[in-house]
Amino acid sequence: MNNLILFISTLICWSPTWYLIKFQFGVVDPLISIFYRFFLASIIVFLFLIIFKKKLLFNLQQHLWFLLLGVTLFSLNYIFFYLANTYLISGIVTIAFSTILIMNIVGERIYFNIKSSKQTLFAAGFGIVGILIIFEKELLNFTLEDKTHIGIILSFIATFWASTGNLIHQKNFNDKIPFIQSIAYGMFYGSIFTLIVAKFRGAELLFDNSFSYITSLLYLSIIGSVIAFYLYLKLLESIGSARASYIGVIMPIIALIISTIFEGLQWTNNLFFGLPVLIFGCVLILNQKSKII
Repeated sequence: MNNLILFISTLICWSPTWYLIKFQFGVVDPLISIFYRFFLASIIVFLFLIIFKKKLLFNLQQHLWFLLLGVTLFSLNYIFFYLANTYLISGIVTIAFSTILIMNIVGERIYFNIKSSKQTLFAAGFGIVGILIIFEKELLNFTLEDKTHIGIILSFIATFWASTGNLIHQKNFNDKIPFIQSIAYGMFYGSIFTLIVAKFRGAELLFDNSFSYITSLLYLSIIGSVIAFYLYLKLLESIGSARASYIGVIMPIIALIISTIFEGLQWTNNLFFGLPVLIFGCVLILNQKSKII
């Protein structure tokens, strides 16, 4: 499949998910919705592996890494992002997510001893400046009572766990663990962990029979999780992880457009000036030699 088609297809699959998460709120606790999403996605991937007779048996140590991948990338990451979406419109949440590229640089230095060049650090600085411009008013007028601040904080915590999950995936990739199998087990373990957390918080195992809830859940599970990860994997294998993760830079732009159309996002001067600075910093980072997943 053509790389451009893979890139655009992955972008189309993932970008609407930030907005569709909104339709998961209401009757069902957000954490239970996350459990439904990734449990269903894991079942679909396992069925694929069974039908095509792929390897399913792994040792205990490998299952431990599947568990860590699931808890970070398919549980804690989404728990905090879903909660952030209850306080912010989806487009703003994706801006925080774009900083995963910067977090990955720090994480690679700590866990894999991959040193970043001065140019890479300079580029990361652009990204940080962009974030400071966008959230300048929130930072200067911080109050514990402001729910917007809560959403922003939750978004960055979610991004941290997503970055951690990426680093774990990088280790699994280095250890030559099959990607699709790690995703299947990761989604399954992540969904079970989310269910445990949800029950600990007192959430009831309810289901919303409304059209909007069921259709958004199906999209998030099948297209936003299973298909999107498959397309991203093919793209990653073809052009490499650094160029493939440019999706994380373009996605906030599309998400902001969706938020403008459907959620009435008002573009402030901070957003107009800060977003290009953030994107420019991310593009510079992607042009460096450091491996970013």
